Amino acid sequence: MSYNPEIPRSRYDNYGDREWTRLEKDGHGELLYQVHLDILKRHIKLTNKVLEIGAGSGRYTKDIVQMCAELTVTDISSHQMEFNKSKMLELSLIDRIKAYHVLDVLDMSVFEDSSFDCVVCIGGVINYLLDKEKDGIQEILRVLKPDGVLIVGSMSFIGASLYYLEGIRYEKFGLEATRWIFDTGIQDEEHYPVESKHYIHMMRSTEMDALFAQFPVRIQERSSAGLFTQAGDSALEKARNDKDFWKLIVEQELAFTKLPGTLDCGMNLIYVVQKL
Repeated sequence: MSYNPEIPRSRYDNYGDREWTRLEKDGHGELLYQVHLDILKRHIKLTNKVLEIGAGSGRYTKDIVQMCAELTVTDISSHQMEFNKSKMLELSLIDRIKAYHVLDVLDMSVFEDSSFDCVVCIGGVINYLLDKEKDGIQEILRVLKPDGVLIVGSMSFIGASLYYLEGIRYEKFGLEATRWIFDTGIQDEEHYPVESKHYIHMMRSTEMDALFAQFPVRIQERSSAGLFTQAGDSALEKARNDKDFWKLIVEQELAFTKLPGTLDCGMNLIYVVQKL
C-alpha cells in the first residue's frame, strides 16, 4: 500500500481534543509523556532553532518552546494546528512560536536547506509514510543543519502486539492476516483492513536501524517508551493512585527504557540522530 496523506490528515482533523488529553488521562499516556519529555530536555539546547513536525494539539509544543531559542510548529492537520494555537494562547506561549505551517513532511519546501539546529518528530508521523519512509527522513534531514539533532519517534510493533494481543488474535481477518501483521507490522487496506482505516507501519528497532543506515547520520540514543504499560491498565492505574509508588514507577520507566533489552518492548521507539 502506498502512502496516502489523506489518512493521517482526516484522522487528526476529526480527532477533537483527544490529542491534547491522551498523554494525561491515564498511566499509559503519562509514561509516554515522561520518557519523551526527558529526552527532549536532554537534547534540545536553549540556543537551538527547533522545528516540530506532527505537533498535533501542542502537548509537547508547550514544553519545547520553553527549551529553545526559536520554535516553528507544523502538522498535516489544519484542525490540530488551530487547536495548538488556541492552547498556546491560553498558556500565554503563542508569542514565543515563530510560525505555524500546515504541511506534509514529504514536502517542506517552505524551509530552506539546513534551517534548523534540531528537528522533533515524535509520535507516529513516520508510521503513516509506508513506502515513503526513506523520502520522509531525507526531507527532514534536508532542513536540519550539519551536526544538528533529530529526535524521532515511532509506534513500536512488538510492544503494541504484546499490549493489544487479544485484539490482534484473528480479529475479523483470519489467521493469514494475523500472520501478515506479525511478519510486517503493517496494517493496510489489502491485508489488514481495519474499519478505522488506520493504515500504518508499526516498526521494530531493526527497521529503524536499517532506515537510518541509509543516511549520513550517527545514532546517539535509542529508547523505548511506555514500558510499564505492559503491566496492564488495571495494575497501572492502581500504581498511579499511590503517589509515592507512581513516582518510583516513573523513575524506573526512565531507567528501564534505556536498556538495550527493553528497546522493542514499549509502546513507542525514540531515536536521537545526529546529522553528519
